[in-house]
Amino acid sequence: MARKQETPMPFYVGDWLRCPELRVLPPDVRGLWMDMLCYMWESVERGVMVMPNGQPCTKEDIARIIGTDCSGSSKWVDSLIENKVCEVREDGAIYSRRMVKDNLISEKRRLAGKKGGEITKARVFIPKAEAETILQEQPQQPQQEVLLFPQESPPPLTPEQQKKAEKAKKYKYAEFVTLTRDEYAKLCAEYSEEGAKRMIEILDNYKGSKGKKYSSDYRAILNWVVNRYNEEIQKYGYKHKESASKDPGSATGNDYRNTI
Repeated sequence: MARKQETPMPFYVGDWLRCPELRVLPPDVRGLWMDMLCYMWESVERGVMVMPNGQPCTKEDIARIIGTDCSGSSKWVDSLIENKVCEVREDGAIYSRRMVKDNLISEKRRLAGKKGGEITKARVFIPKAEAETILQEQPQQPQQEVLLFPQESPPPLTPEQQKKAEKAKKYKYAEFVTLTRDEYAKLCAEYSEEGAKRMIEILDNYKGSKGKKYSSDYRAILNWVVNRYNEEIQKYGYKHKESASKDPGSATGNDYRNTI
């Protein structure tokens, strides 16, 4: 049986070379700290110096496991604590802040990935018949419209409401142009009925060829069709259709719109 691959301990070279708390210590103490990091990595509680049974290691235990400094003293552990290279927990256990923090993040990611994998696996391997049964257990019932007054018919419009509705009603003055009676009357009063019909014709041709839509054809006529109509008058005069038919060199009555 193949041996399970162990996770290697990460080593942050930049932190090791630039950590001010660590650089002030003598080389032998830094070396002992490196050994201590290795032991904490292999500890039953990663990042913490504890015995195999989970009991915190005392300073004497650490000195006995790792060794003493060049002078034969075990006070190098105190130097690490005093320089904030490592910390002491409430139960007396000595630990590495960085290693404990990284291990906590790694564990959270592992649990999140495991949870997501279980959900995906459940979706993939759920039996088809079971899935159909789950969907059919609670069929959606069509919502019926609740009538506030089921026995009453809508009230008729008042004369004033009928008048407003009739006034707002639009009629087709061309295939693609609709206006209310008041709108058409205003155009006739301002530009004559012949002019109103010609402007409707211009807009109808434009909408039919371009597929353009307006929320109000009346506003479209006032916005730009009037200017186009006035350009025609300046170019051809009021009798542009008649003059065009008499002048063989000009556009015919049916083709003059193409010159717009």
